[in-house]
Amino acid sequence: MNNSNMKDTLIHLAKAIAVPLVVWAVMELIDRSTVGMGVINNAADFKTLFRNLISSLAFALAISTNLQCGRMDLSMGAQMYAGVIFGGNIAMMLGFGGVGVLIISMIIGGLCGLLIGTVFVNLRILPMVLGLGMTLVFECICFAINNQQGVILFGQKGMEILSNVTFIILVTAIVIAAAHYLFQFSRFGFRYRAIQGSQKLAADAGINIFLNCILSYVIAGVLVACAGVFTTAYSGSLAPVLGMSSNAKVFSNMFPMVLGAWIGGMCNNREIGVLMGAVSVNFLLMGLAKLGLSASVQNVITYTLFLVFMIYNMNKHKIAYAKARKARLALAQKVMAEKAAA
Repeated sequence: MNNSNMKDTLIHLAKAIAVPLVVWAVMELIDRSTVGMGVINNAADFKTLFRNLISSLAFALAISTNLQCGRMDLSMGAQMYAGVIFGGNIAMMLGFGGVGVLIISMIIGGLCGLLIGTVFVNLRILPMVLGLGMTLVFECICFAINNQQGVILFGQKGMEILSNVTFIILVTAIVIAAAHYLFQFSRFGFRYRAIQGSQKLAADAGINIFLNCILSYVIAGVLVACAGVFTTAYSGSLAPVLGMSSNAKVFSNMFPMVLGAWIGGMCNNREIGVLMGAVSVNFLLMGLAKLGLSASVQNVITYTLFLVFMIYNMNKHKIAYAKARKARLALAQKVMAEKAAA
């Protein structure tokens, strides 16, 4: 039995790893045949991959945390800005290094999630409407502090650790392990999965669905702040935005989240699936960048592929039904031919 379980686990992992490998192979072939270089050519490309990976992974996990229960929170981009700008400035005022910036930003992000979750369960505003309203509030607050400069990490003492590949890999492993424990083995995860099935049945069984909802918002806030810190460390600074421009962070990470959910279904592990989805999308983006395409063209290609994948994912049951129907017709024709021959 143990050997069978081990075999199934290896098969599931192989399926999960196959998706980013296929994306890498396709982009490698296109890049080498077009511009004469691969997707990853040197240590700088390797570092860029991991810098972007932790950001897209954490943000995709944050989106799926509420979306899996039917709540689309559009304020996560603004929560990221609030967490990093407030947390980064507080940490630097206290003389903390990069690790301090990361921890305090995640705490502030969790508090932002706590605020939104509390407002949601008490006022029962539609999640998307609440998200849009809170986006405007957080953006204005971030714009008002620090003379509209946001947070600047470039050149600050102790921030180099946020660009260290070993530290990034360590944080990635911690994020995956913590998310896997929370959603698969903890009491919160058990109740979270019960609510996914049916909120009414979960409430009738004695589960506090409102507390679980607030905790989901808190976890999402922590994750987006973590993503924002590494994004800021990569760019050097994070300037506040207005007019719901922070929503771009949410939509740009929808592709790895949806792709990760699909891969997670194949390997029976959502966290590993989101990781492989983030790796796949980052291979795609790095490959397109090597072609020398402008940012707008890259976005057109990426979102077109996202749309095609969504169309396939929403209609895959029809494809499976058509294949099964074709197989039944072929079997029926074979049986009739055998009877006629007899």
